[in-house]
Amino acid sequence: MTGRSRRCCGAVLAVLGILACNEVGTNPSAPVAIQLEAPASPSVILGDTLRDSLGAAAPLRVTVFNYKNDSIPNVPVTFLAIDSTGSVSVDPLLGIVVGHALAQVLVVATAGSLQSIPDTIVVVDTPSVMINADSLQDTIDYSFAGGLRDTTVLLRVRLVHLTDSVPIPRYIVRYSFLHPPALDNGDSTNVQLVNPSGAATLVDTTDATGTTKLGLRVTPFTHAFTDSVVVEARAATRPGFPPLAPIRYVLQVNIH
Repeated sequence: MTGRSRRCCGAVLAVLGILACNEVGTNPSAPVAIQLEAPASPSVILGDTLRDSLGAAAPLRVTVFNYKNDSIPNVPVTFLAIDSTGSVSVDPLLGIVVGHALAQVLVVATAGSLQSIPDTIVVVDTPSVMINADSLQDTIDYSFAGGLRDTTVLLRVRLVHLTDSVPIPRYIVRYSFLHPPALDNGDSTNVQLVNPSGAATLVDTTDATGTTKLGLRVTPFTHAFTDSVVVEARAATRPGFPPLAPIRYVLQVNIH
């Protein structure tokens, strides 16, 4: 083969390669990215299945994308726990997670040659009791004459496994206003439950010590108010496990 012939063949192969890449890149059914969705719960109880906030079994979920960043349905996906200790098992096809030992384990999903960014599954002990970490009764006296300042009273709870007082991390706790009934945490001109960053929320996840971090906040924009505020904290429930007794905080709030 002459040098010219070899150059022509090389050019043809290069063009064919470009066409092949373009064909894959513009095929709306061809996966180009995979995303492992956040687990329905930040933890799974030892000996149990990963569950959602209502207590139903919640398999891992993924979204597969094409070159347009549109999701592609019905793409075969495999799930895997990166764990040599057997602390967590994951059904490779269904994505059902079961916790077998207290541990933190990475899980991934694959679709063809694509692999997701890993996520962490934490296996925790069974919560036995919820304890108030702050006073159950308190008073907030807030005067607008005091200047532009925020006042936050912490309403933290702590979850532990009673037998050995092991803290229960990454467990969902939900707060609600029992009084006054009009409070819904959505109006910044009312007192609000906030996390440490100041974002209004009624849901928190326990930290490494098993403790939540929410507090009741008053700001210079909160309207005048004199009443008792009753807040209840409840830990997420799981089928087959006894529910934990809720914690109630009563605060006399005087804003003037």
